[in-house]
Amino acid sequence: MERPQTNQWYSLLLAVAISSLVILNPLANAQMDGWLITPEEAAMTPAADADPLQGGAHFDIGREDLDIGPIIDVQKPIAGKPLNAPIEISVTFKPRSHPIDLTTLEVVLVKFINIDITDRVVDYVSDQGIQLKEAKIPSGSHRVRVSVADTTGAVSTRDFLFEVL
Repeated sequence: MERPQTNQWYSLLLAVAISSLVILNPLANAQMDGWLITPEEAAMTPAADADPLQGGAHFDIGREDLDIGPIIDVQKPIAGKPLNAPIEISVTFKPRSHPIDLTTLEVVLVKFINIDITDRVVDYVSDQGIQLKEAKIPSGSHRVRVSVADTTGAVSTRDFLFEVL
């Protein structure tokens, strides 16, 4: 008598279960509702304040300076100034010595477990930066991390904090 292939059935059931969670998960469908940051994400546990890597910069062995890639300048929102939603986000990128590689762009909502929101801003990204006129963001204090590299792999990271009323 041949033993049934339970491992194959188990793998198939696991794949279906995970796919269902992703499809039904409100955090995965944030763009459908127009949220840059969903209310559920905003309510998640915040990250610890202490950050030994100066705002979460990538650690590259052999590099002394952790912020040697493109210049990331957060023009809006202005830190320390509470804002009414929707808010304008304006972040500019300037190359230091090599062209910017936009395929390396990462935009993350910093929480206890970080949430990658890069795919939600990709339509608003150009070589000059991120320009979003009316970002739908719930009230609260938010910390966002933007990182981008140049064509040599030199990375820069910038965190910005803002509060929405």
